[in-house]
Amino acid sequence: MSTEIEQHEGRPTAEQEVVLANEHGSVDLLQFTRDLQLCYNFARSLVTTPFVPQQYQGNPGHAAAAIMTARGVGIMDPMAALRSLDVIQGTPAFRANTLRALAQRDGHEIWVEEANSQRVVMRGRRRGDDRIQESMWDMDRARAMGLTNKDNWKKQPQAMLTARATSELVRLIAADTVAGLYSVEELADGEQPPEAPAVEAKPTAKRTMRRRRVEPKRAEEPAPAPAAEAKGEPEPEVAAAAPEEPSEEPSPEAVETSEAFEGDPMKPTTEEAAEWGHMPEGFGD
Repeated sequence: MSTEIEQHEGRPTAEQEVVLANEHGSVDLLQFTRDLQLCYNFARSLVTTPFVPQQYQGNPGHAAAAIMTARGVGIMDPMAALRSLDVIQGTPAFRANTLRALAQRDGHEIWVEEANSQRVVMRGRRRGDDRIQESMWDMDRARAMGLTNKDNWKKQPQAMLTARATSELVRLIAADTVAGLYSVEELADGEQPPEAPAVEAKPTAKRTMRRRRVEPKRAEEPAPAPAAEAKGEPEPEVAAAAPEEPSEEPSPEAVETSEAFEGDPMKPTTEEAAEWGHMPEGFGD
């Protein structure tokens, strides 16, 4: 009785754990689908108002996708999600100050070490780590990348330097927080997320299968009858031999010879030489 109670009230059985594990992914996907439908219904009314960025106005599908993307990194407020997330050349991106806020929310430290119109140094430290990471951006670096001719870099160089240094630093100390997202400023400057390197397939030798023609076996011709049968002599009766029972072959260690062999084992014996007839010269020497 106590065993039955333990089975009902205790931990699930092994079979139940397997079923739950298989259903876990389906449950998560079902929940995601329901959340997306709710976000879409919410966005249908919201995108008709001027309270959302212009890129989402009249497009509830894009707005719903932006809200779900923001929820994936912990931004649960739909309005905050639409304010902080942009789509640059088909790639979702947060503004640099949003990436910094996400890192600080998770307990990572970020501060401005130096900032002016020519050089910005950002420093930070991952939560629980004493090592300090640093990201430095100056106009020489921006000029080498061909960024100084862009309008934003001409009008507000310090803000652009700060944004690039901040985004770089956040990925150094809190890559798990931003989950591979880039900043709006990075994508606007033409920087693309790195793609996985293409692996060149090694050429393999072409294998050709050949069919081998098997000749049919010819029926063995019966051996000629002995002379005794030709003369009509009666054949002697032969008692049927009892079937031999299969026996295991002895292992090499179990084989023993009763008599020692004398002579050269490589030369044929006298009986073998008489039976084989004439042998080639030098055979057995």
